[in-house]
Amino acid sequence: MRVLVILLSAIGLVGPAGAQSVEEVDLAQKTLARLQEPSFRKRREHCGFIGYDDKGKLKATPAVEGTMDSCAAPYPTDLAVTASYHTHGAFDEGYYNELPSTIDVDGDAGAFLNGYVATPGGRFWIVSGRNRSAHLICGIGCLPVAPGFRKGLTGEILDGYSFEDLERALGY
Repeated sequence: MRVLVILLSAIGLVGPAGAQSVEEVDLAQKTLARLQEPSFRKRREHCGFIGYDDKGKLKATPAVEGTMDSCAAPYPTDLAVTASYHTHGAFDEGYYNELPSTIDVDGDAGAFLNGYVATPGGRFWIVSGRNRSAHLICGIGCLPVAPGFRKGLTGEILDGYSFEDLERALGY
C-alpha cells in the first residue's frame, strides 16, 4: 500500500492536494475485482459511483450493467460522489480495451470526478478528470484477468497518458 500512496501522491491524486484517498482507491479496487467475473461472463461493462453517505462512510453504489462498450449508472442522490468506476468487459481481439478511453476521460472531466477502470487484462487505472489524464495503478493481473486474454496484442501499454497521448494510442 505504501508504494501506491507514493505513486498516487507523485501524480497529485492523493494526499492534501488530491481528492482521492487511499481508502477510496482500496474500495475501488475491491469493487472492480468483484465485478470482473460477471463483466467477462456477460461481455458487458459494469459501472457505478463511489462517495460518502450522510454518516461520512465511504461507499460504492451497486453496479449497473451496461453494453459491450459503454455504461451509464444513475447519479446517486444519497452520496457525496467522489469518483466513478467501471469495468471494460470481456477480452475481444477486435476491441482495444486495455486503456481507458477518451470517452472515459471526458465523462469524468465533465462530472468533475476522477474514475477507476478495470481492464480484461486485470489492469487497474485511475482517470484524473481534473488533469484529463489516465494513470496505471497496477498492471496485468492486479485484478482478475479475462479468459483468453492475450498480453501484448495491442502493443506497449505505458504507465500514464495525457488526453492527447490516449488519442494517439487509440488511433483517434
